[in-house]
Amino acid sequence: MSEVQPISETAVDRREETVVTRQPGYAATEEVTRDVASERRQILFQIDRIIWSLLGLLEVLLIIRFALKLIGANPDSGFTAFIYGLTGAVTAPFTDLIPTLSSGGNTLEMTTAIAMVIYALLFWGILAAIPIITYQIRARTVRRSTRDETRGGPGNVRTTHTTSNH
Repeated sequence: MSEVQPISETAVDRREETVVTRQPGYAATEEVTRDVASERRQILFQIDRIIWSLLGLLEVLLIIRFALKLIGANPDSGFTAFIYGLTGAVTAPFTDLIPTLSSGGNTLEMTTAIAMVIYALLFWGILAAIPIITYQIRARTVRRSTRDETRGGPGNVRTTHTTSNH
């Protein structure tokens, strides 16, 4: 015969479940502990990694755009058109922010460099805000009891020690 003590659904850092199996002449206890706070940290870590990866990809594309403009790459080339098409939307808010310097076919597009800095700061701000937004204050009560079973079966239970922490 097994008894499962239910998991508390209140917001706690750890959830424990105890399964007690009793048979004549045999008793086994299995305790399962789930660290909810650790699971939450792992999810936030994954979100953090995804956001940093997106920023890294964006920054690499902007660096390539900056380099292609600087060396005067042919805008009709497939690769150049592809990069300009991908990065055009993210550099659009910065167009005509400051004058672009050109010499021959080479262009020093400082608006792309400014976009790189602004997006890095924006992503950093988002990453700094996530822990603040998701932080939850927790209050919990823990009650522990030690019980002794005397001969005569499960009905003969005597509580020997009880503690409560708030």
